[in-house]
Amino acid sequence: MLYRLVVGLCLLCGLHTASAQSNIGPAGDAVYLANGSRFKNAQIVEITDERVKFTVKHGDMLTNHNYGRDLVLMSFTQEGNFLIIDQVSKDRSQADQQLKDFLMAPARSAPTDIMVRRVPLEVLRGIISYESEEVVNYQPVSGGAASISKNELMVILYRDGKHQVLSDFTEAAPILAELRPQLLTKSAPAPAPVAVVETPAPVTAPAEQPVAATTRPNRPTPSRPTSTPAPTESADPRPAPASGTKAALSDDEYVTYRAKAVQRVDDFVSYIGIITDKSLSSDDKDRAIEEAKKLFLPDATIEVTSANKATPPRRMSISTYLSRLKLLPYTYTEVTWSDVQYVKELTQAPDGDYYGIIAGKQKFKGFGKGNRVDYEDVTDKNVRVKLKSYQKTIDGQNETNWQVLLGSVGVGSSQ
Repeated sequence: MLYRLVVGLCLLCGLHTASAQSNIGPAGDAVYLANGSRFKNAQIVEITDERVKFTVKHGDMLTNHNYGRDLVLMSFTQEGNFLIIDQVSKDRSQADQQLKDFLMAPARSAPTDIMVRRVPLEVLRGIISYESEEVVNYQPVSGGAASISKNELMVILYRDGKHQVLSDFTEAAPILAELRPQLLTKSAPAPAPVAVVETPAPVTAPAEQPVAATTRPNRPTPSRPTSTPAPTESADPRPAPASGTKAALSDDEYVTYRAKAVQRVDDFVSYIGIITDKSLSSDDKDRAIEEAKKLFLPDATIEVTSANKATPPRRMSISTYLSRLKLLPYTYTEVTWSDVQYVKELTQAPDGDYYGIIAGKQKFKGFGKGNRVDYEDVTDKNVRVKLKSYQKTIDGQNETNWQVLLGSVGVGSSQ
C-alpha cells in the first residue's frame, strides 16, 4: 500500500514517473495484456492516450514496462479494486485523476464472494465454502447450498480482495466494464452457515452425434433446458429460462433457431473460403468480409494459433482476422468443421436474450502451387452464440423476432 500512496502523491503533484523503491508491488496486484500475458506484483504508474507504463517487482528488483494502450486490458489491486484501461480517458489530466482514484481507493467492502458466470451472463453472490481446480461450492445469499463448475465462470472476486480470471482476458475485460456498477456495490448480507457437500463431481452436458460442417444429416430434436431437471447424476445442470414478461421461444422456435445458429457457423466457414481464394477479385473478397462481419456481434473477437510457433493463442477482432485472411500467401484454403455440437445449450438470460456455445474441430489447409499443402492444422474451436430479440410491426401488431449472432471465437472445447 505504501507504494500506491507514493504513486498517488506523484500524480497529485503532476509527476509522471515513479521512483524505484524496495517495498513496492504488494502481492495480489496484477496487470493483464491482450496477448494473454499476466504480470503479478505489477503497479500501473502512468496512462497516456497511447501508452501504459507499469512496474513489476521481482524480489527486491523493480523492472519498468511500457506498452501500447490497446495492448493493456486491465489491472487489479490486492484491495479488490479493478481498472479497465478502455474506460480511462485519453485526456491526460482526467487519466491521471482516474489512475489516482484507482490506486488510492479503499479496499472493496463486500460481505460475499462474487462470481461472474459466462452463459447466461449473471453475477452470483455467496460465501465460497470449497474450491478445487474444477468446481466451486458456495452458499448463495438466498440460503441453501450450490455448486458450479469453474468452466462456467469468467471471474471470481473474493471477499479478501483476491481475484481469479478464468476466461480469456479480452473476453473478461469488457464484461467487467459492463458489470462494474453491480460488482462494486455492496451486496446483500452474507448467508448464515449451512452444511455443504465438499466434493461434488462436475456435471457435463451430454454430447451429440458428431457431424461434418459441410454436410449435416438431420439430428434428433434436442431437449430444451427446463426448470425442473430430473435429479439424477447425469441430469443437465443448465439454468431455467428467465421468468416474467420477457418474450420466450416456443418449443418449435427453439429447435429452429438452434439450427440457425449452427448454420451461421457454416456460413462463416464458407466466407473464409471466399476471402482466401486467389482466383477471386479483391472486390469479391471485400464483399465476403463485410457479409462475414454481419454474422458477429460488434465486439466479437477470435483466438488464433499457429502449428509452426510455440506461442500462446492470440486474440484479435473479427474485422482484423478477416482482413489478414485476405492477405494469406496461399492459392486457396480448405476450412472444415467436424464434431460440431452444443457444449452449452441456448438458455434465456435475465436480459431476455438467449446464449449458448457451439464447439467443433476446425481443420485448416493452405494450398500452394500444384495443389501442394503448404500449411495445415486442426484446432478445437468454440463459438459463443446470442439470440437477440427485437420488435417488428406487422399489420399494425408488434411481434417479437430473434436475430442470431455469433460472439467471440475461442480455442478449446468451451469458454
